[in-house]
Amino acid sequence: MCRGPSGLRHSRVRIAIGLIDSDYQGQLMVSTWNRGDTAFTLNPMERLAQMVIVPVVQAAFNIVDDFEASERGAGGFGSTGKH
Repeated sequence: MCRGPSGLRHSRVRIAIGLIDSDYQGQLMVSTWNRGDTAFTLNPMERLAQMVIVPVVQAAFNIVDDFEASERGAGGFGSTGKH
């Protein structure tokens, strides 16, 4: 069962999740679709979705030609060699 942020419940209505670019200044819209056999009505001013604003980290990378050997890297990709 899909449970919306306002308590809206409907087993066949799906809400898409998206990401908005930091420089976007247009209208915000929510994409929904009814995957069921019965009609679903969303009335004006009903709550449908929530927006979460999070900081974006602008990482700086240090490009290197090679890596020094380490104990953690000794077991191969994705392994510490310890169980």
